Amino acid sequence: MKRVAVGVVAALTLLAACGTEREPGASGGSGGEQCQGATAAQDRYRQAWQTARTQLGLRTLDPVPEQVCEVETTKYAKPPGVDGYKIAFAAQGPTNSWGLSSEEAFKRQAAARNVQVLYASAGGDAATQVDNIAQLAAQEPDAMVVVPMGDAITGQVQAAARQGIPVVLCSGRLGPGSGAVSTVTRQYELLGGMYAEWLAQKLGGQGKVAMLSGLAGVPTAEHQRNAAKRVFAKYPGISVVTEQYTQWSPTVAKTVAANLVTQFPDLNGIWSDSGYGDMGVVAAYKDAGKPVPPLTGDAVNGFLKAAKGDPRLEFAVSSFPPEQSTQCLDTALAVLNGQPVLDKVYIDSPSFTNAELDRYVRPECGDNLLIPSGLPPDQLRELKLC
Repeated sequence: MKRVAVGVVAALTLLAACGTEREPGASGGSGGEQCQGATAAQDRYRQAWQTARTQLGLRTLDPVPEQVCEVETTKYAKPPGVDGYKIAFAAQGPTNSWGLSSEEAFKRQAAARNVQVLYASAGGDAATQVDNIAQLAAQEPDAMVVVPMGDAITGQVQAAARQGIPVVLCSGRLGPGSGAVSTVTRQYELLGGMYAEWLAQKLGGQGKVAMLSGLAGVPTAEHQRNAAKRVFAKYPGISVVTEQYTQWSPTVAKTVAANLVTQFPDLNGIWSDSGYGDMGVVAAYKDAGKPVPPLTGDAVNGFLKAAKGDPRLEFAVSSFPPEQSTQCLDTALAVLNGQPVLDKVYIDSPSFTNAELDRYVRPECGDNLLIPSGLPPDQLRELKLC
């Protein structure tokens, strides 16, 4: 494998990275295989960090070094069956609108690509997903797409790989040696780091900050949280006074935020990884008659509509698009066609602040819509998102 160290960034197109990031849990592929030819991806990585810096108006945003490679997949090449390829989908489950939209986008793309889907819902639980992956592998699919609920599933992913099933991780990642061929996701270091950098700069490097993450142990939450903590550590004047989980639920987040109002009345900012959680934060502060501190998270329409009603609210957001599941499926199909794929496929989405609220908020759509949405209008109507 020809390996080149570069700065990691999320990119608009299919990107990939070999599994040697600065923290455990970064590997998208099986590790140890030689790969080459990712010069264009490296260039896009560097540019995307600069793009995020510009979009959020940051003075600095330091890229995380990583290695990039291309994976040879000819050993997985096989013709489709009479009824097309059979691909297993070990999904998060429709535990919120993100999960529902992710699954519907996947199924729609599968129908368009003549793919049979073997589906299992984890209900947001890693232990359930361990059993799901084993049961799906027993059905001998041509490939498997997994939305990882935690590192506990690594053994089952490895077992599926030993069975000869190419696995694509979707909207999350596992550690080195997971056995997966590729990972399709947002770049957590970029997301968590840029939110923390925006908040630290907004506060002038001084102040008390609360950190609100989604589900404990789930890679999507933990990698962003760790990235943010590394950034905050660069600012001696920033004090992280509490770290809590909101389960990506407005209801849970409202309870958490109500306690913040009482326990930390002088809180200066809130680092959050979730627009769903932000909806609860805004509601709690509104009920308490207090101004919402500067806030971060992903771009959920309900939060944006709430922010529209509070011109004092300052925020920085970026979407975690559920329709990235279609690229997870396309990556699995590329593997089955013996086409080289990138070890990690990074999906990008615009980042923006309250200054651009009017450009992105969709008052005509429901609270649960992820902004901006790549789903077609008819599907948005079917899902009752618009």
